[in-house]
Amino acid sequence: MGRRPLAWLGGALAFSAIAVLGMLGLLPSLDDADKIASVVGGTAGVLSFIVAVQALRAQRRAGGPPPEEEPARRFRLALSELTEAVREQWRAEAATRGIGDNDRLLTLRWSARSASALSGAADVRELNGPEQVVAAYAATGARRLVIVGGVGSGKSALAVLLTRGLAERWHAHGGADPAPVYFSLASWNPEVEGLRSWLARRLADDYPFLRNRARFGPDMPARLVQRRGALLFVMDGLDEIPADKRARALHEIERADLADIVLTCRTDEYEEVLRASGMTVAGAAHATIEPLTVGDLNLEFLTYGYAPPQAQRWVPVLERVRRRPQGRLAQTLRSPLMVSLARDVYQHPDRDPAELIRPNAFPTQEAIERHLAHALIPALFRPPPDDDQRGPWDGREAERWLRYLAGALPPEEKQIRWWELSRLARGPDRVLSALFGAAAVGPAIGLGFNLLWGRWAGLAIGVVFALAMAVAAIRTLPPPSALYFGRLRKLWAPVMGGLEVGAIAVVVCSIREGLAFGVPAGLFLGVPIGFVYAWAAPDATVRTVTPRRLLYQDIRVALVFGLTYGITTGGVVGFAVDPWYGAAFGLFCGLSGAFFYGPVWLLAFRVDNVGAIAWVHYTFARFALVPRRRLPWRTLAFLEEAHRRGALRQVGAAYEFRHQLVREALAAPANQP
Repeated sequence: MGRRPLAWLGGALAFSAIAVLGMLGLLPSLDDADKIASVVGGTAGVLSFIVAVQALRAQRRAGGPPPEEEPARRFRLALSELTEAVREQWRAEAATRGIGDNDRLLTLRWSARSASALSGAADVRELNGPEQVVAAYAATGARRLVIVGGVGSGKSALAVLLTRGLAERWHAHGGADPAPVYFSLASWNPEVEGLRSWLARRLADDYPFLRNRARFGPDMPARLVQRRGALLFVMDGLDEIPADKRARALHEIERADLADIVLTCRTDEYEEVLRASGMTVAGAAHATIEPLTVGDLNLEFLTYGYAPPQAQRWVPVLERVRRRPQGRLAQTLRSPLMVSLARDVYQHPDRDPAELIRPNAFPTQEAIERHLAHALIPALFRPPPDDDQRGPWDGREAERWLRYLAGALPPEEKQIRWWELSRLARGPDRVLSALFGAAAVGPAIGLGFNLLWGRWAGLAIGVVFALAMAVAAIRTLPPPSALYFGRLRKLWAPVMGGLEVGAIAVVVCSIREGLAFGVPAGLFLGVPIGFVYAWAAPDATVRTVTPRRLLYQDIRVALVFGLTYGITTGGVVGFAVDPWYGAAFGLFCGLSGAFFYGPVWLLAFRVDNVGAIAWVHYTFARFALVPRRRLPWRTLAFLEEAHRRGALRQVGAAYEFRHQLVREALAAPANQP
């Protein structure tokens, strides 16, 4: 609840003061209607004052020390629900990435050394499925583990399987172990944000139900991070952080002093960051993922999901690999990434894996890798053989769109977020946002002040506000709204919020029309708007966040606030002045309230960026990029389809390319071999 009762108390006092002055005859030119309105306003003010005082007293009582067992119960409940959400999330994502049930068909191994015996014999373990990954982690005997491996060795896959397996074990053992949570380090900037604060923010964003204060108390994400031993942080991709920031990242990891962590990184990059920083992950065991052997390659994994005739085409290829274990193809297929790419590329009957063993087709191992990476997207978006018509996502167009994203995103930016696509069209987006901001906000302000102070004052003030909003729209790029309109549990909260806004509205309306009009108009304006502001709260209802849910949430918030502003302002002005004038005023007020963060948002929700909402920038980005064939109009639907087919992977509300090698292949010129 924070400081809201104090603000409501101030609004109630202001409302009461205005009305009481009118009842006492201290405001000039009061007729009978004004006196009646003053009585009504005074009564509302007194009642609001009483409710505000009671709310303040209730807040103080609630702020007292709760029973000793209550915080502990809430903490255990948060851990339980978080682990269940993690288990559901990564079970589904593992299946989408193809590392669900069929991951047991391909044998991975790591050789692990404990922190006290880094120079001794390694403990080699097979890692087939979540259970064996969890058992191998437990066998290290360490609470901290660093997993390293070569390019495409399966580090991220093992991190996902470990997270899923630990979540299942947590529930099976009654919560005796730390609860696992997966984090992709690609979005962390260690020079801007400390690790603990970043982890708490990611928890709140990816698992918004933890923000439910009524259920878990205040700041539960931060409390989960701060409680030593409560969570096991699976942090994937130290190598995904820009090279010049990795040493700082390792320093921040040590500074955070987290008891239970699993950190993954490429072998060469990890050794480089150790040299650059002069430090290591204290007390951590180290596991190195071993390359596949020729004996690990099997027809079952390579042809999982194949039709029998197509599966038979792999038989001579595997025979060649086994006869020549030191050959280029055999060395290429020692990487789990390359095995999975080959499986996806040659699933369609139009493709024959025999081309991999054709003489002089691929002179080097790197040539085979580039071929598989280049062929992946056309293979994933190729229509089924019995489909005579093109689907909604044509293979060539899909490849062109993904090529654009791979090349246009900054090299250090690993994630694709729909609300940041406007960065790819920043010039047109800025122009359109500025024009839209000026055209919507300027008339709303100008029409309002025209009623108060006349035409020229309204014009001048409207121009000033139009320019100010244009500048704000150019400079800012807000994230999607995190607000949600849920079930009301305390009616006095929206009532008091409405009276607070209504007190201001009474003053403005009474200046022109007197209290007889000002009081009811202020209530009509203030109560609905205040009601909506008090009703809105950070979304604490969903298990995990998805890109589409964020988009729908942003649009839903815009519609609610836009309709509230438009109907109330248009209705009052249309009744008092002119219906057509009221319609125009309500239209522009509705547009301003729906699509722009303004001063009221700053005061009510502490929004950092004044300007157009995320959905507006997303729309303008498509206006700029779709005609140039850079993206489809249904951009988010395409990203979802690319994720479903295996071209992208999803981490929270963002997408990433399946692997950096795939992104590099897409970013290369189309005619490059």
